[in-house]
Amino acid sequence: MDFLTSLYPFILDWLDLIVRWFHIIVGIAWIGTSFYFNWLDSRLDRDLKDEKIDGELWSVHSGGFYHINKLNGPPTTFPKELHWFKWEAYSTWISGFVLLILVYYLNAESIMIDKNVNDINVFIAIVISLSFLLGSWLIYDFLCKSSLINNSLLFTISCFLIATIGAFFLTKIFGSRAAYIHVGACLGTIMAANVFRVIIPSQKNMVDAALANVKPDLQKGISAKNRSIHNNYITLPVLFIMISSHFPFTYGHKYNWLILAFISLIGALVRHYFNLRNKKQHKVWILPVASIGMILLMLYVSIPKINNKDSNTALATFTFNEVENIIKYRCGVCHANKPTFDGYEEPPAGLVFDNTQDILNNIDGIKSQSIDSDIMPPGNLTGMTENERQKLAEWIKAGAPINN
Repeated sequence: MDFLTSLYPFILDWLDLIVRWFHIIVGIAWIGTSFYFNWLDSRLDRDLKDEKIDGELWSVHSGGFYHINKLNGPPTTFPKELHWFKWEAYSTWISGFVLLILVYYLNAESIMIDKNVNDINVFIAIVISLSFLLGSWLIYDFLCKSSLINNSLLFTISCFLIATIGAFFLTKIFGSRAAYIHVGACLGTIMAANVFRVIIPSQKNMVDAALANVKPDLQKGISAKNRSIHNNYITLPVLFIMISSHFPFTYGHKYNWLILAFISLIGALVRHYFNLRNKKQHKVWILPVASIGMILLMLYVSIPKINNKDSNTALATFTFNEVENIIKYRCGVCHANKPTFDGYEEPPAGLVFDNTQDILNNIDGIKSQSIDSDIMPPGNLTGMTENERQKLAEWIKAGAPINN
């Protein structure tokens, strides 16, 4: 039994690796097919004399020529095998939800809950998480079925505002990193539910109608097309959230919810440019506007940190021994060759602060994780005070002197 208990953290790490790897693979497959079919549909040559063909496309790839036809209606004879693109979406959502359990639910106290933000117990945190996943789909689906769907601009603005409000509340409930991931999980749930609840049923209706030689429900087809377009625009914001954990200056910022909203808007704008270009509508102003927006965001986040820097020649008013003790007792319980904090068999990300050189080698990480943002220690489990963070900041600004 002791052996299994000791093995448990390693099993979780391997499960995390395997599921995350699988999640990325099926996610690429899903996004790839989504992008390809949107591109394909817009690039079809529809100037044809054949009434049975809605459009065609010639392409070359992997040493071969491909001739693709889109029929103007169902085929007269169905092929033996009709390919459906659905398991890429289902597998992405299922593996993503498993990751949510492995990384956040099973480590809720240290990763999902930040007591400086909101002191809640694990059960309540998980219930809130599940409620957001389900609620995001219900609200979105309600808007899609309302008259608002007939006004694309108003629908888009409404969804964006609701998503931004949701992101704001999530940053007031969970730790900042967990809040970002939950926004991504909500958007991913909407995308997968669109496939499961609307797009695939519409395709089944179309196939069944063709086999029965009756007219399909055209409204289902229109709804499926709308949901597919929505998924296409949501993709880039979701991809940003997937990589955001590597950039604490975004989710660790005071206005992290606003930064997320702004980056998501830029991502959707870039996607809009390529969607229009696929339709041979060249709106050349979109990419420069998106680039300027990203530059302005970078300056907004970065300039205050530059302005707050003191001269590197400034002298710290305390000894390095004080700094070393802060790092030892607030960070070193996890980041050590032999961690003493419960549940950690190895130092997270392989970072150790066992000696002076270890600390000096990782100054940039300490600054970004514990000074520029307060995401470390996770959930402030070790109780690092603002005064301690300030001492670390002053020490780094003074050039990290070893003045014992």
